[in-house]
Formats: sequence, structure tokens, C-alpha cells
Amino acid sequence: MNVSPAPKRPSAWDNPRQAVVIVHGMGEQRPMDTIRGFVSAVWSSDLSRTEGRFGARKPDPDGNGLINKSWVHPDRRARSYELRRITTPDDVNGRRTEFYELYWSDITQGTTIQRLVAWVKGLLLRKWSDVPVDARRLYIAAWVVSVLVAALLVVPNLIEWFGLGTWLAPGWVWSLAAVVVGWLISSFLLPYFGDVAIYVRAEPDTIAKRTEVRERGLALLRGLNDDPAYDRIVVVAHSLGTIVAYDILQLLWAERAPSGRNNRTEPELLKAFRAVGKKALPIDSAERAKVVMDAAQLAEFRSLQWQLYRQLRTAPSDKLDSWKVSDFVTFGSPLTHAEFLVTHNAADFAKAVDERLLSTCPPVAETKTSGILYPQRSPRYPHHAAIFSATRWTNIHDRGNGWLTGDPISGPLVENFGPGILNIQVSLNWALGRIFTHTNYWSTSAQGWEVLASGERGLRSHLDVLRDAVDLGRKADPVSPVPKPSVRRRRKPAGPTV
Repeated sequence: MNVSPAPKRPSAWDNPRQAVVIVHGMGEQRPMDTIRGFVSAVWSSDLSRTEGRFGARKPDPDGNGLINKSWVHPDRRARSYELRRITTPDDVNGRRTEFYELYWSDITQGTTIQRLVAWVKGLLLRKWSDVPVDARRLYIAAWVVSVLVAALLVVPNLIEWFGLGTWLAPGWVWSLAAVVVGWLISSFLLPYFGDVAIYVRAEPDTIAKRTEVRERGLALLRGLNDDPAYDRIVVVAHSLGTIVAYDILQLLWAERAPSGRNNRTEPELLKAFRAVGKKALPIDSAERAKVVMDAAQLAEFRSLQWQLYRQLRTAPSDKLDSWKVSDFVTFGSPLTHAEFLVTHNAADFAKAVDERLLSTCPPVAETKTSGILYPQRSPRYPHHAAIFSATRWTNIHDRGNGWLTGDPISGPLVENFGPGILNIQVSLNWALGRIFTHTNYWSTSAQGWEVLASGERGLRSHLDVLRDAVDLGRKADPVSPVPKPSVRRRRKPAGPTV
């Protein structure tokens, strides 16, 4: 007698997981510091993610009630024994999220004074007309700091040469000044701006380290993209890390997008590409600058991006590549000044977009009539700078409202990278008030709220903005039945012993 096998009980692992990759910013970051703070904000403290799930919470070690559970696991993808992935239990949608950190600070250690000086010279020695209006405060501040440092280095020597030390001030004052300058350079300028000097511009002495950073990031994202356990990847980046992540995503798209090698010709996929291609930016840079999207148009475009991602995330055979990066989320991004930091001026930036060295959101059209698909290729596939046809871009910034208040490093990205980016302004306050809020976007101890386009205070806190951008609940997915909450199983009392 044939007995049909018992049906397989559904488990959490039957539901594809999602991966969130956090890319830290500049400075001597310690491994796991950034990812722990980020997970605390987006997962641990958001109790709505585990509402009704038995055993998904635990007491907060800091004594603030309950938090969502998570576990730290070793991971081979990061290629470092110092790093781990952080895994969550099932959320209200029956899905687990795993958080990874792309750690690259160790690669950029050892910046020389000569490299930092060369980068600063290249930044400052340019025409005033080449400095964008929104970067002029930073430009002036950089000049002021550079002049002060140079003065503190040179003046004590001049005083000693001319024998003016005891007349102007005691000798110990000049010795102390030299110590202060040395500390400023070794403890602040080199650790922080040394990373920028190494990564932002391609120079003969920076190429090897830039390549190593990108290879590490590509190795991590390739591994996640090829793992069938995941069906979605979110890349979140802060500060200089947004430039690093942007570069890596462009390289990964060039590898994994449909192409002559990756022959993805599914009819529904081509239909989705054509739909997104209708929103493509004009080829002419002057015309691109005129394109705007209102809230409804932006929502429609982001919906089309999500639908294209859903088509790309599963390849029809194991010989073809998928694309699983649904979202790119940036915080405190210096890409707002990209025409000043990454290229020489606005004209150079527009040229880089024309040459497809830089990708925009929406992508630039291939021709006036073909959208983003090559018109004379068979099979039809998109050009290599069309990454943001399938990946949504959300940018969160706290606009600087003074020399040291707010976040003068960040700003909106529409002007440089296109109207398809969802830009959200927040206002942050921490222990020092509004003084340099650059590192507080996911701080659970800071106070913050969304700033609406009208300038009024919105209803969402800065943490709500963060959680909505990462979107662990996948609000764009079709509505599906919510899994039943897990319940404690009661053991039947043991029967009488015979």
C-alpha cells in the first residue's frame, strides 16, 4: 500500500530571507560598532516588527523594557574574523533579516601627510566659479583650517629664527602650539580626511587601496546575491561610505545585469524594463536639469523600480544571473557635493554622466526612442549605467544651517543624480544640540523628526524615517496573508503509569 508522505511543515527557513548591508563612513571605525548601532535602531527597538510573535523579544540590557531579539553569527562572506552577521527571528511577516557590515577602514589606514596635502591642494586650488553654491561654506571652511594649520606650523619656526620667542610669548607657549598642531593632524585630520584623500580621487598612489575596498565589497555582495536563501538585499551607507557603496553597486550591476552574456529575455522582464525606460532622463544634460517629479510621479517611478527588481531577483536558470539589490539608502552623503568632490566642476560631472561613468536615477536614455534598452541588440538589454532602473534610492539628510550646526556634509541629491531619488530631510538634536549632527541618523538617544517640503515638522521621527527607508516589511509587495503568531505549545499531561 502506497502511503503518501506527510506534508512538510512550513518553517521560517522556507521563507526567503533578506540581507541588509551597512557601509560605514570615514574615520578609524571599529569593527561591528556601526552595525550594532544600526541594528538597534532599525530592528531591536522597533517592537512593531515582532508584534504577537512568541519568544521574539527579551529584556533590554540597558533596562529600558523589552527589545527584539537578535543573534550574532560568524560569517565567511566578510572575509574577516573580526566581523559577524546579525540575524533576527521571524518578524510579523514570517521573514528573517540578516545584517552585514562592509568594513573597509583597515584598508585605508596609513594615509601620508603628502597624500592629504595633495588632496587638499586639488580641492582648494580651483576657480571660485567651479565651486558649487551649496559647497562654498565647506570650501571657505577648508581654506580657513588649512591656513590656520599652516600658520601654526610655520610661525613658531619664524619666531625662533628671528629670536622673537621670549618677546611675543614664553617658549613653552610655542612648544604647546606645536604639540596641539601635531595632535590635530595625527588624531583628526589624517584618521578622518585621510580616508577621503585615499578614496575619492583616482591617483597613482590611491588606486591599489581603492581597488581593494571595492573588491571586498563586491565579494560580499556577490556572495549574498548568489545565495538562494536571500531574495532581497538592501545596501545602507553613511558619509564617505555612500561614495564607496555607489561605486560598488555600479560595478556589480555591470556584472549581473541582463546583457549579451547574461541572456535574460523573459517577456515580463522586458516589459518591466520598457516601463521604467519611459521615465528615463534625456540624453542632453541641459534637458536633464529641467526634469522634475512631483510626489505622485516619484511614487509611480519607485513602484516600477520595485516591479523590475521582482522580475530580476529570480533567474530562469542557474546559468543566468539574478539581481537582488532592491534599495540603496544613503545618510549624510557627500554625494550632494559630487561635482566638487568627485569631479572638478559641474561640466565635468555632466560629462561623466554622458560617458556613463556615473549612474543617475532614473537612468539616462540610450536613445530618444528606445528608453534604456539598446535598440539594435539581440537580445535586448539595458546599458551598464541603468542600475537605478531596478534599485530604489532613498537619501536622508540633515541640512546644515550654519558652519557647525546640522550636517553641512549632507544635502539633497536630486540636482546631481536625478529626480527619481526620494530625498528626505530630518532635523536632529543630540547631547550638543544641533552642533554637527552628522553621526546621529540612527542614534536612539538623539531626538529627531522629519522636515516636510514646506519646512514644517512632520509626524515621523528620524527613526521612523530610517525604518521606512529600509522597509523590512516590504510595503511595496502585494498584500499577502499575515502569518499566524507563533504560540507556546502546551504539553499534554503524562498518563498514569501502568
